[in-house]
Amino acid sequence: MNGMPKVQVVPERVTVRPGEGTEVEVTIQNTGRSVEHYDTTVVGLPRDDLYGCVPPTVKLRPGESGTVTVNLRVPERPAPDAGLYTLGILVRSPYQKRVSRCEELRLDVQPAPGVSIEAQPEAATGGGTATYALRLTNQGNTPLDVTLQGSDPEGVVGFFFRPRSVRVAPNATAPAELTVRAAAPWSGQELRRTLTVRAAAGTDLSSEKLVTFTQRPRIPGGPLRFVGIALAVGVLATATLAGALMRNVADSKPGAAQSQPAATGVAAGPPLQIVTSAPPPAPASSAPPAGSPSAGKSAGTSAPGTATVLDPSQPPDGQPPQDRPISGDLWAAQGVKLSLNLEHATTGCTTGTSVALRATKTYGIFLTSARLGSTEYCNAIPIRFTFAAPVRGVHVTYVGKGAPYQLLIQQADGTIRALPPATPPAMTEATFDYDAPPSAPLIAIQFGHASTDPNSNDPTIIKRVVFS
Repeated sequence: MNGMPKVQVVPERVTVRPGEGTEVEVTIQNTGRSVEHYDTTVVGLPRDDLYGCVPPTVKLRPGESGTVTVNLRVPERPAPDAGLYTLGILVRSPYQKRVSRCEELRLDVQPAPGVSIEAQPEAATGGGTATYALRLTNQGNTPLDVTLQGSDPEGVVGFFFRPRSVRVAPNATAPAELTVRAAAPWSGQELRRTLTVRAAAGTDLSSEKLVTFTQRPRIPGGPLRFVGIALAVGVLATATLAGALMRNVADSKPGAAQSQPAATGVAAGPPLQIVTSAPPPAPASSAPPAGSPSAGKSAGTSAPGTATVLDPSQPPDGQPPQDRPISGDLWAAQGVKLSLNLEHATTGCTTGTSVALRATKTYGIFLTSARLGSTEYCNAIPIRFTFAAPVRGVHVTYVGKGAPYQLLIQQADGTIRALPPATPPAMTEATFDYDAPPSAPLIAIQFGHASTDPNSNDPTIIKRVVFS
């Protein structure tokens, strides 16, 4: 009479990572009264090639014991989900199917995270925007919360992901969409930008993909570029000639004071006139008040011409400077239009926002961005100033909270430059000053925080803008 074999598995629980293997020893004892053969198999694995038994069959006399080594392997791709599995070590006679016994083996599969990112297309061509289809792949055996980020060496490209964060199941993929935006050159050659798209799952797991964004100029062809520069130079030349004519008229009046001789090789120019939307200034003989934009400037720091002051405490529409959204054309009569760069807007602030005035006890009256219904929200969006005519210099006075801020300038030929970021002490007024060379006047500027974090809430607090 044949009895059921006695089977012992050592160890009863094993731990393994995907792509690795382990082994257990199976001891079989023949409890019957006749010689018996026993085959050993593993039940519960997805494929039979993931285990091996040495020897596959043992022959035992009554009461005799034998040992079989079982080698187990967990595939790396695709890896089973991390967790605890129960396998069966089945020992049975190949001749008498009823003579069998199955013992449990606990298999603990360890987490092995992995992520990759693909983009289609890898090279896109457009004007100010381009769109890429992204595919995120979880190559591991645990669910991943993947966050998307983008960067470019110059820091002038805006990245917009839909969605920005996505949960990807093990051995699965998830789609996302990326839209990039940057000011296109006005003319000249195409501008090629290399962008880095990063998929991060926690602090230690990430994957990067390089894509290119080729921007076509707004005005195709090279000759028009030189025409634009020539027009800008012509505007500057006209302003200089007008100043010279006014100086000659003033010098020809009887009793006019004689001007002091200029330094060798430098022509003396008229004093800088400040034009604001406030009431008329004091007579020319009065000294400028301390702290005014012209105070502390030495002669010759600004080219001859006219400067305009954009002062949030004196809005030109005559309304009180209180918390309120304002039109981007509020200072249009002074030669500048305002707008928001929504590429750097945080979640919830991409719509329903505008340029605004705010009045607080801490910062006084300042220019900022805001949500239409609640001006205390969405104050961190950069503001763009577009000038009606090219300007030679800008001075942006602002207040920060200890974070870095940046001024972007756009020249008449469409070139965009980023001035080095500055981090002034918190609660202290600071100024970005830029005087453009005669051959490269400005047509627009943008001011805001310099953080690359899409959720940065460092506020835009502009106290004054002077441009000449």
